[in-house]
Amino acid sequence: MKIKTKFLSLSIIPMILVVLSVMLVVKWQLEMLEQEEVASIRSEMIEARQQELQNYIDMAMGAIRPLQHRLDMRYQEKIDQATEVLNGMTFGDNGFIYGYDLDGNIVFHSGNADMIGKSVLELTDPDGKPFVKDVIAKAMEGGGFVQFRWPRVEGGTPSPRLTYAREIEVWGWVIATGFYIDDIDAEVARRGESIDHTVTQTMIWILASGVVLALLVSGVNLLLSRRILGPLQDTARALLDIAEGEGDLTRRLDVTSRDEVGDVARGFNGFVDKIHQLVREVQSAVGSLSQSTESMTGVVSQAQADTRQQREDTGRTASAIQEMVAAVQEVASSAAQAAQAAQQADSDAHTGDRVVAETIRSINQLAEDVDRSADVIARLGQDADNIGSVVSVISSIAEQTNLLALNAAIEAARAGDQGRGFSVVADEVRTLASRTQQSTDEIQRMIERLQTGAREAVDVMANSREQSAATTERAADASRSLQQITHSVATINEMNTQIAGAAEQQTAVAAEIETSVQQVATIADKAEHNAGILAETTAGMSELEQRLSKLVMTFRV
Repeated sequence: MKIKTKFLSLSIIPMILVVLSVMLVVKWQLEMLEQEEVASIRSEMIEARQQELQNYIDMAMGAIRPLQHRLDMRYQEKIDQATEVLNGMTFGDNGFIYGYDLDGNIVFHSGNADMIGKSVLELTDPDGKPFVKDVIAKAMEGGGFVQFRWPRVEGGTPSPRLTYAREIEVWGWVIATGFYIDDIDAEVARRGESIDHTVTQTMIWILASGVVLALLVSGVNLLLSRRILGPLQDTARALLDIAEGEGDLTRRLDVTSRDEVGDVARGFNGFVDKIHQLVREVQSAVGSLSQSTESMTGVVSQAQADTRQQREDTGRTASAIQEMVAAVQEVASSAAQAAQAAQQADSDAHTGDRVVAETIRSINQLAEDVDRSADVIARLGQDADNIGSVVSVISSIAEQTNLLALNAAIEAARAGDQGRGFSVVADEVRTLASRTQQSTDEIQRMIERLQTGAREAVDVMANSREQSAATTERAADASRSLQQITHSVATINEMNTQIAGAAEQQTAVAAEIETSVQQVATIADKAEHNAGILAETTAGMSELEQRLSKLVMTFRV
């Protein structure tokens, strides 16, 4: 329902209700007045008829009153003359006077002489009312009126009749007269119709006045609604243009009044100003969001690529660590074999020591030189202890083992048959050192330091050989061989111990590194998964940014 229709409804409907209410109230009051008027008319007419009947009875009583006081006439003569007078009295067109004795016998009747002498005491009207008894009773009470129904002609329709009776105490009579009063009902009905007509005319006048007033109010409402609805329609068109048109947020309403309509226009302009500012800020934010989304997309793509590369590098690192662990385990196995060979060489050296015991005194000076050589070798061991990492230790061990194996081979060759077993062991150790050198270049660099120390030991031993040149060639050869074997075996045992410890440490470190690499791989997988989720989120943000941009572009700012 439009507002104009609502305005008309709010004005016409109350007007109609008011008119109807007024009509109902007026009709009710007029009906009440009609009832009172009809009752008043009926009462006045009844009173007039009653007064008329009383006048007739007074006239009849006045006519016979002189007879009642005449002393020159006998009682019967008075009665006869009185009845004669009363039987001759009539009034109007068909008015008559009649009388009963107290037993209900008709004494006189000016309207119908045939009724004289008849008893009518038990006579009743069609409603069963004993009106004769009522008439006698009213008369004996000093006079009164009785209403009953009686047909105008025999067999006719009963009509209302009013009777007035009074007692003639001297003769014991009841004198009465009456007439039909249905003309009163007719007059009352006529008066009622007149009043109804007046009521109808009044209702018509009120209705016409209400219609005219409703038309006037409707005209005024139309004028007012146009002045009120014009700005509201402009507001509605502006809102529809924003909602369904191009979304022109630059449009403003003209404020032409200071009433509520003007307040609506001012409120609309303020609202559009805020929406205008909001849309501009949203457009700016959408631009920033687009740039951020593009940057984030690039970052996410790079993160995914880096994560995949990290996972591949981690896999290769794990494989390399597994290979290194296998090499370390093989080095440990070779060190165990070298230890067994060293033990055998030590046993052979003790045997040779017993052989050359007799020449010990000759080579004491040589022993001192060998002690200095042992100190140098001890310093080499201390250098090996200072190696900071497991791989460096392994390299140092391999280098020193290679030098010792070379020296042992030389001494074994010099020892001849007695050094063959030790030569085999030296070959195995040299093979082990070569395999260790192939496993890692780092081990090779550390071994070079051991080789430097070994060369210093060789130089010292060379000095020893020069100092013991004066001794017997055989004792010198045996002493050098035994001393070299003894110290070589000690060095080999020490190196084997260090190799075994280093191998164990390297195995433990490699296991820890492998665990860490696996954790790094797991983290890389999670990072790649999260990067995928972030990529999906970024794609969703990009789609949302595009949708928001389309929505914002529907407004003209």
